Amino acid sequence: MDAYDERHTVFLPLFGILIPDAPARTVGGIVVHQSGPEFLQRLASEDTVTPYIQRQTDAEVWAEIQVEAEPGFAVARAEELCGPVIDVLRFWMACMTKTGTPCAIGLQGDVVTTERPRVIVNAKSGGKRYDPHRSRRLPGFPLSQEVLDKLREARLDCLARLTEKPEKLTAFQKLLLHAVHTYGGAKVQTSAADRFLNLVRCLETFLTTGEGNITQSVAEGVVMFFAVPVAERLRLKKGLQDLYKIRSKLSHGEHVDILPDDLYQLDDLTKSFLIAMIDFRDRFQSRQDLLKYLEAQRLS
Repeated sequence: MDAYDERHTVFLPLFGILIPDAPARTVGGIVVHQSGPEFLQRLASEDTVTPYIQRQTDAEVWAEIQVEAEPGFAVARAEELCGPVIDVLRFWMACMTKTGTPCAIGLQGDVVTTERPRVIVNAKSGGKRYDPHRSRRLPGFPLSQEVLDKLREARLDCLARLTEKPEKLTAFQKLLLHAVHTYGGAKVQTSAADRFLNLVRCLETFLTTGEGNITQSVAEGVVMFFAVPVAERLRLKKGLQDLYKIRSKLSHGEHVDILPDDLYQLDDLTKSFLIAMIDFRDRFQSRQDLLKYLEAQRLS
């Protein structure tokens, strides 16, 4: 089948990010372009194409992906290659913005981006009130040089490099990118329950073995990587155990009112743990190495 592969350049509209200070940037081997008349003209093969594109999308950014594939599979392959970069962008945004900031980074059609009009009618008076659900796209994550410099200082820029050559990754680095994917999925879920479960699954990716007490394994394993006093570590462990009770109820189909504070706490803990795993990405070769390290820390 390789004999039928051809080289293609695929352009896809990408929502949720901005490039305020450059015409384009490269993230993980994928070029993201600031949209505009000149760029759209590059995509036009005839006079009718630009108006068509403008009618179909108002994306501020387009992703350019180079692929080698059969002509009929070029777009599918390009969208697949975009996935890990989108995951990284979602994680970067979470690290660079206030917890709870809406995220809508994704290819057009894959994430909720538009404002939802909502009308409330009082049953007694008939009075109407409008309560629009604001668009998650605004203001958008600015992929500026200042932001990139801060990501580099925090040693988070390495995630983009990991996406470039997946065939050369260790088992642990692949596990890390999978966890970033799960975390990124949580950021664009519309349901609080789905966001909560995705965040828990992100932790379980590293810390569960199918044996023993899952709650204990996750709660203890997470806080082991936090450079805080023992008393604070015990407090965070207790907090995670309480959050895991919510996870158990959700997994068994029980209705749970998830408080924003609980969701934000789980988000912060998961994000901090992922940052620790990024720091350990070269020390561990596999999840088993991580589990052995945790066992040694418990016995020391």
